[in-house]
Amino acid sequence: MPSIISSLSYQYKVFTNAKTDLKKQLSARNHGVAKDMVPPSILEKRYSVEASAKNGRPVYYLDFEQASEKPCILYFHGGAFLTGLSKKHWRFVRRLLFGTGCPVVVPDYPLIPEYTHRAILSFCMEIYLELLSKSPHGVILIGDSAGANLAMAVAQQAVQRDIPIPNRLLLLSPCLDLSGDNPIKNVLAYRDPVLEPDSCREVALLYAGSRSLSDPLISPVFGSMKGLPKVTVWTGDNDILYADSLLLKEALRKAHTPYHIYTYPDMVHDWMFERIPEGRKALRQIVMTIREYL
Repeated sequence: MPSIISSLSYQYKVFTNAKTDLKKQLSARNHGVAKDMVPPSILEKRYSVEASAKNGRPVYYLDFEQASEKPCILYFHGGAFLTGLSKKHWRFVRRLLFGTGCPVVVPDYPLIPEYTHRAILSFCMEIYLELLSKSPHGVILIGDSAGANLAMAVAQQAVQRDIPIPNRLLLLSPCLDLSGDNPIKNVLAYRDPVLEPDSCREVALLYAGSRSLSDPLISPVFGSMKGLPKVTVWTGDNDILYADSLLLKEALRKAHTPYHIYTYPDMVHDWMFERIPEGRKALRQIVMTIREYL
């Protein structure tokens, strides 16, 4: 049974027609609130925060002096490849810093519609390659939603290029199948108060550019899962992207790649960022998953 707070949150999303949010953002080409895209002052008061520029985009290094002692967490934020960093992402980063003691790197990667997967994924791959040389204890990759797509694609590219793979791969409400061909999503669409198929397809087309939506670079669930590190997933069965996690589970099983999938009943997209009991529980699991590796 979902908590009372999460049930109220679900009803609020239905009442406010949250499904239209992405459609409105796409129509306005809105990348989010600029002041929320930079680390908040509360982070800077407790942790060291350094910013550098990569191809004109900021990359934030938090407590990076710890990289000589612990693995580095590379976090790719969600936002449908359209919106930038937000308050919820920085709250999550703060939880990672406090709970693990690991340095965290947060790239503000390029966004659609100005850029396609070619520039976005290339940017993320370059950040990963740079971290390999700066983090002697390796890199832990984390991504939520669209960021999980980038995290999986980067890990697969590492395997294909025969370069060091991430220590662990953590995916939150992962968006891994942009093809739009999965019939399960049509069923889940009626239960999902956050995402709807039409907006998701528009996002997919903008991100893919001229490439097929089924190409593994666009939909990494169709790529090879062999050689990947252990994959841990958090998903909810009221999220239209739950269908992606089901595909991923089968692909990982066939490849004999170790994995664990936490499926929370009645939870919606990116619920782990919400201030609800289930969200707090998931954050503890995420931190403990990292700490177990350390």
